Amino acid sequence: MSNLLIGVTGGIAAYKIPELVRLFIKGGYDVKTVLTKNAGLFVTKETLEMLTGNKVYTDNFSQEDIVNAEHIELAKWADVILIAPATFNTIGKIISGIADNLLTSIIAAADRKKIIFSPSMNVNMWNNPIFQENLKKLTDYGFTLIEPGNGYLACGDTGRGRLPEIETIFAIVKRHIDKDDAYMGKRYIVTAGGTEEAIDPVRVITNRSSGKMGTEIAKQLYFKGADVVLVKGRTSLEIPPYLYTIEVHDTKSMLNSLKENISENTTLIMAAAISDFIVENQGNRKFHKDELNVLKLKENIDVTKTIREMFDIPIIGFALENGMNIEKAKEKLKKKRLNAIILNDISAIGNNNSSIRLIREDGYISGIISGSKEEIAVRIVEELKNI
Repeated sequence: MSNLLIGVTGGIAAYKIPELVRLFIKGGYDVKTVLTKNAGLFVTKETLEMLTGNKVYTDNFSQEDIVNAEHIELAKWADVILIAPATFNTIGKIISGIADNLLTSIIAAADRKKIIFSPSMNVNMWNNPIFQENLKKLTDYGFTLIEPGNGYLACGDTGRGRLPEIETIFAIVKRHIDKDDAYMGKRYIVTAGGTEEAIDPVRVITNRSSGKMGTEIAKQLYFKGADVVLVKGRTSLEIPPYLYTIEVHDTKSMLNSLKENISENTTLIMAAAISDFIVENQGNRKFHKDELNVLKLKENIDVTKTIREMFDIPIIGFALENGMNIEKAKEKLKKKRLNAIILNDISAIGNNNSSIRLIREDGYISGIISGSKEEIAVRIVEELKNI
């Protein structure tokens, strides 16, 4: 279990912090919080104590706190320190070497490499040249900065300065904690969802793929510190804002996106459900019902095979079979010259739970891995260390 200390300063966005705390608690972190005096105007100590199950630290020092050098102990306890929202004032104090409250004292005593700032303020404060100089100093000193969002602000202005989405803050902090040298500096392209092949300008041929497995794999790779590109076909999923995503619709656009984004240090994970056939007699106008009695189909482009012929990179494919048919998966592995293939059953379509087996080109076959798609994605990503 990782120890996370969240420092909350006096900005209006502090009211979002309980939601962020819930995410970290659900993610298995031990969370402690520090409130500055003004932060208490926006979120209560009692709320955070109830959510974390831990004491909330404030500037109301007791004699015991002073004797125990509480700021030193908290700086040592935390694996990561997140300051959210980080205000103009608190950042200015820290850059100026001022440690006049508990939070700034903790920051002064902590390793800079484990401190993350998530600024939030009015757009004019954000653009203030003094503040921009302070931001530059933050990164120069080795602190991590989460860029704020753009949009409507609590004061009524519009522009830079919004606290990022809570899910984005969670993901960036998790990536900071969970990063693994085995994935750092590596680039992964993950395809997800189904393709749509046009019948006419209104109708398409598609499939029931939800895109969940591919998206979960992309998320887990991101948490490990990898450079991740998600190439997404049709899906109803809400894609996390922290994932770099390219949206495609048909097989041709997916193939073109892959060709444009594959580089020398890329591993490709083909989790998308690509249509096996396209309509040969495709229309450029809407067909009437009586014109749809016969659709002529022809075999679609084999994206994985085409990429293999063009690029010498690791490729992991998927085999969706009627039952866990290992021999069928082996045939596909060999035919498409894959480095590994993930075998799953058609019962996985549309369900959150699944079972898979991973088969490598060297003959290794994993046992059956079952669970939610998120849990399976964690296991798949661990297996990628060996590919």
